[in-house]
Amino acid sequence: MTDLTATELAARLGVTRRRALALLADGRISARRLANGTWLADADAVARFERTALRGSGRTLSADAAWGMLWELSGIEVGWLSASTHARVRRRIREATAAEISTVVAARTTAHYFAAANAKRASANLIQTGRTASDVLATFGADLITDRRRVSGYVRSGTVADYAASNFMIARADGGDVLYENTLPFEFAGDIMPSAVVAADLARSTDTRERAAGIQAIEELKYRWLAK
Repeated sequence: MTDLTATELAARLGVTRRRALALLADGRISARRLANGTWLADADAVARFERTALRGSGRTLSADAAWGMLWELSGIEVGWLSASTHARVRRRIREATAAEISTVVAARTTAHYFAAANAKRASANLIQTGRTASDVLATFGADLITDRRRVSGYVRSGTVADYAASNFMIARADGGDVLYENTLPFEFAGDIMPSAVVAADLARSTDTRERAAGIQAIEELKYRWLAK
């Protein structure tokens, strides 16, 4: 992952830039300061801070519940949750902001970054998400052009490491190609993840434009869900 500026950090955490600068200055998120005064936050430290903050606030969701929230927002039947858990998920959707929704569902999977020798080959057997599937969000306010020169998807089975090796993908912290661990509670046969999953994965991007598009799409999905 690349380092984040204070502005990018603020967008990722859903806080003001002033708050982001305070987190960096206080050392709560590991960062370096350039000679011109610009702060650059370590992306791994940001991820650790997010996990710690979520644990401390008691806002975490199990993987099954997080997937249920995204299926619910996408307008798809959620068949694997108990009635009580489903009710809690629905209440969380009503009460949370779009940025909060993107945060509480983030821990359901882990993103691994690579450089792919052949993006078309590496993408062929994945369930597409993020920037490679952003056209599914066109009606939800996301102003992004789908970029199939990159890899962004969930492995269908097996491990991320095995999939990467068989498709000549080299692990790189700053790589632009992403493989997500598939923690779905059932086998998904589609080629593209549901709209809310695509939006949530964009919302966790370190690219500010992708993140903004993901948050906007979640807001629209929630608005339509509430209107039902």
